[in-house]
Amino acid sequence: MSTLQILVGSTLGGTEYVAEAAQVLLEEAGFDSELQFDPDLNTLSLSEDEIWLICLSTHGAGDYPENFKSFVEQLQGVNAPLDDVRYGIIGIGDSNYDTFCEAAKNIDYILEEMGAVRIGDRFEIDVVDHPIPEDSILEWIPSWIEDLNDL
Repeated sequence: MSTLQILVGSTLGGTEYVAEAAQVLLEEAGFDSELQFDPDLNTLSLSEDEIWLICLSTHGAGDYPENFKSFVEQLQGVNAPLDDVRYGIIGIGDSNYDTFCEAAKNIDYILEEMGAVRIGDRFEIDVVDHPIPEDSILEWIPSWIEDLNDL
């Protein structure tokens, strides 16, 4: 079974809680996982042996959180297709802003353009509707676990 690398991009810490809640549910379902609070492409595999779950908030005007910017730069510096990379995305944002979940949408686009394969739908958590965002993970993670089991 593949190891899940949970890549976290967070400004205020709420996304970390979402990632930790996801990790508990994934491990209860039998998946090995590792949280990466400072993602570094050099420590990750670009093969099918790993699956990435990206938990990402949007900062400012649609920007990546500071702890995620260098990962995006590393990713954009890869000169090969990412055909073996499989990933899922959880975006956290505030729908009062027109850049709602923009960072998650952007990294999804980058990965797709580089040939990576998304597993399941991108899950977007609106903190307006879910002031405790980690509680909403139960709306999405069971179907994502089913998608993982179908691989």
